Amino acid sequence: MRKLVSTTFCCLALAAAPAAAQTVADFYRGKPITIAVPADPGGSYDLYARLVSRHMAKYIPGNPNILVQNMPGGGGLRAAEYIYSVAPKDGSALALPIQDIVLTEILGGHGSTYKSAGFNWIGRLSNTVDITVAWRDSPVKSIPDARQIAIPLAGTGPTSPTVMNHVVLNNVLGTKFRIVAGYKASNDMLAAVEKREVDGAFTSWTTLKASYPHWIAEKKVNILTVYGKERFAELPDTPAVVEFARDGDERAILELISSTGFVGRSLFATPGAPPDRIAALRQAFQAMLKDKEFLESLARTRAEFAPLSGEEMQAFARATGDLPPALVERARASTKP
Repeated sequence: MRKLVSTTFCCLALAAAPAAAQTVADFYRGKPITIAVPADPGGSYDLYARLVSRHMAKYIPGNPNILVQNMPGGGGLRAAEYIYSVAPKDGSALALPIQDIVLTEILGGHGSTYKSAGFNWIGRLSNTVDITVAWRDSPVKSIPDARQIAIPLAGTGPTSPTVMNHVVLNNVLGTKFRIVAGYKASNDMLAAVEKREVDGAFTSWTTLKASYPHWIAEKKVNILTVYGKERFAELPDTPAVVEFARDGDERAILELISSTGFVGRSLFATPGAPPDRIAALRQAFQAMLKDKEFLESLARTRAEFAPLSGEEMQAFARATGDLPPALVERARASTKP
């Protein structure tokens, strides 16, 4: 019996040894990594994910293949919920989340179960510079004008920043924007502005430069504000939205709705993934950012590039999730039409 027990113990120990000694390279060698994208192919989320899939793998120990998995649905939250609750918690599942993922969690009411600080953030490829524009012949040419004069602005759905940001401005700053919701996408909204169905819309500076450069060259629109904590270098004369705050709480709420631009196009992994694999993914991400071929590919796309480390993004998600409850309640109230 003693011999049997001893032999069994030795066999179990030998069987367990490879798993205990498994290195990061051992795990990733021959094992694909997937990146869930919360949108269909063709958009900027898909663009950045495919750049990562082509250039990051060679810096990950074991050199795994990286596959892009388009997962639209739920206003972009389907991919986040999959990564948080369903995907393997072993470092093989990543995602590019929608840029308003942190804001959506804080505001609640959308049936989401994830915690933004619970993800393992790998890094950010770029922020987004969001703006509100009004056509040049609109009577509103600034946020102070919008406090006095009501104009119609195009929007998509109620939880989209194309609607929600302007509702917040109405409730916090006293603007009088009238939201005309129901447009399908940014290009539809901007086409409505040009046809003068509405006076203005929420969009991004990147979209304006890429799709409507003549608007900028011919000064066809006035940019009323930039959503961020400070002015944007390319638009030095356009006030950041926080400049209109009249007290600390108003500033905090306006910073909160601007968090979508800060998240931009980021990358994260599942909660619970082994720390050594997360460290390896973060190191690979940082190495990719300096890779010549990656930078050349990025330049060809003309995509924005303003990277941050995984540690910086993790700290942001944690800090935003620790806002005082009273401020969170006031922020939630400000999103109600």
